[in-house]
Amino acid sequence: MSIVPSSTQVLVIGGGPAGSTAATLLVREGFDVTLLEREVFPRYHIGESLLPAALEIFDLLGVREKVEAHGFQHKPGAHIDWNSEGWNVKFERLNENQTYSFQVRRDEFDQLLLEHAKSQGVKVFEGTEIKSVSFEGDRPRSATWSQTVGDRNTGEVSFDFLIDASGRAGVMATQYLKNRHFPSTFQNIATWGYWKNAERLPDGFDGA
Repeated sequence: MSIVPSSTQVLVIGGGPAGSTAATLLVREGFDVTLLEREVFPRYHIGESLLPAALEIFDLLGVREKVEAHGFQHKPGAHIDWNSEGWNVKFERLNENQTYSFQVRRDEFDQLLLEHAKSQGVKVFEGTEIKSVSFEGDRPRSATWSQTVGDRNTGEVSFDFLIDASGRAGVMATQYLKNRHFPSTFQNIATWGYWKNAERLPDGFDGA
């Protein structure tokens, strides 16, 4: 798609897994869906370790065959080390219908889901940022947008329903509803890194 429409039934902000999933499910039910994504895919994102329950979502989306064919690392379970103890968690022991999942590169995985949304009829516009949202009473009704690449065009799109899947940016939560709260329980720090040519730990099992 090259021109953002002036109106749509459902406007989705954000083209990550949440946005592309919601958009695909709605367009498959016959809704007119437009999705605006600020970045141009593929874009960098820290990798993800999926759980087997994701397979049901892939089936609902009709994307499971594409995910399987992409070549992501299969994940039959996990090995957990805690102090001097260790556990093997094998998914096949938990659910005979969900025996594996995937370790995915998010840049590739997110693009696969977004391209699938396009193939299902979602009107997807990458490199397009929401600048403001207008309301009728308490209900959002239209949004102004601006291209972050190319001709830098701007415009406005009206909608019946809005789905804010903008993740950490939280367009609605941070700019309008002001209702984002951070529980003190989760005030912690995570560290991560990448290794090349590293040996796998001796414990665990293949793919854990």
